[in-house]
Amino acid sequence: MSTHDDEQLENLKRFWQDYGTPIIVGASIALAVFAGWRYWQQDKLQTATIAANSYQASQDAYQKLAVNPEDKAANTDLQREAQKLLQEYPATPYASNAALLLAKRAIELKDYKEAEKQLRFVLNQEKADAGLKSVATLRLATVLAEIGDSKGALAALNGDSNAAFTPSREELRGDLLKASDDINGAQKAYQAAAKVLVERQEQRPLLEMKMADVGLEMPQIKQPALIKEPS
Repeated sequence: MSTHDDEQLENLKRFWQDYGTPIIVGASIALAVFAGWRYWQQDKLQTATIAANSYQASQDAYQKLAVNPEDKAANTDLQREAQKLLQEYPATPYASNAALLLAKRAIELKDYKEAEKQLRFVLNQEKADAGLKSVATLRLATVLAEIGDSKGALAALNGDSNAAFTPSREELRGDLLKASDDINGAQKAYQAAAKVLVERQEQRPLLEMKMADVGLEMPQIKQPALIKEPS
């Protein structure tokens, strides 16, 4: 072996003595991180799949109940699958949707305490879809009004500001105020709903009737012009 080769070998030995352990440790950490990331991805996928299947089962059960409200087996399936989502996968969007199903079923059974519980579950989910929260807010306000808590119902509506639901929210606010004999407040709420509907060119005959009942006239909504076909 030449002197040059001896020097290269000695340099390699010194390098390994100085940096061999950090290299091995670094490589081990990198492998551990990669393995952990893959496990997390697989676990996340598995969680989503299980949650999706449970929600589908909840929907199927609810559809059976829509056909036959007395279907005890379907009601058991709905409760089991939906509760599984709420307890084991509460952070998934499927859990919030399942809670809305449970609330809807509870309202049908006039179990307003259970309905309120499920709707508040949706509203307490930080990552829940804004649209779902707005739907939950409207239903919660309706439930609270049903049990005579008109102040709570109005407070629930005040907690939502989703522009997409402004007409429905303001129409319900008008209903609540009218029921409380606050005609002036009802008028303002109905007018706020009507203003957005006019901007959207969206008809809502029931609102028109409600406005007439408090002495208002629904603004005329212009229909979009028809596009003439070229002759």
